[in-house]
Amino acid sequence: MKNLILVGAGGFFLELYDYLQVDAQALQQVHLKGVLDDAAHCAQQLLPHLGAVADYEPQADDVFLITIGNVLHRKRCYDLLKQKGAVFYTYVHPTAIVARSAELAEGCIVAPYSVINAKASVAANVAVNVHCSIGHEAVIGFCSVLSPFAAVNGNAKVGELCFLGTRSTIFPGKSLADKGIVDSHSYVKSDAPEKSIVSLRGEYLVVHNRLMR
Repeated sequence: MKNLILVGAGGFFLELYDYLQVDAQALQQVHLKGVLDDAAHCAQQLLPHLGAVADYEPQADDVFLITIGNVLHRKRCYDLLKQKGAVFYTYVHPTAIVARSAELAEGCIVAPYSVINAKASVAANVAVNVHCSIGHEAVIGFCSVLSPFAAVNGNAKVGELCFLGTRSTIFPGKSLADKGIVDSHSYVKSDAPEKSIVSLRGEYLVVHNRLMR
């Protein structure tokens, strides 16, 4: 049995920790050893704090899963550990559907109720949050993050270090180049170049409800 170390002790850590605690199949494969976080005093007390990411030396039976939502921090932690020969664990929640012809590289997270369809390709250290959809033959690049309910349609491509907000959509066959951001509830309907921010955000108003007394 391998010793699983979660990297990052924030909100995404809390979600993954809860998934793993009730995932009997995963717990037959790995033992939760602890968490790496650069903060000396992690906010959570659920697992032993094993120190800062850069200071930790991987042991023979260690495997790692990066539980961080920020794409730049995900890459930094991945690179630091990879340089030391770390092995990364890929976690697929039991409720997720991953086609047999789809490819998942090391260190991926596929959260509850997400679907990865036929011949899709998901690169290393990608996080796919809850209720996401990745269409047939779509490509998701290294260290990218899909927020809840994001949809990448068939033959679409998401580059490296991209962040898709909640309920964002990549239209079929369209691409978001490296280091792109798609705002929540926004969509990419034509190819977006590197370092693009795609947003449909209009005026946001909060007004007093005069009907309530």
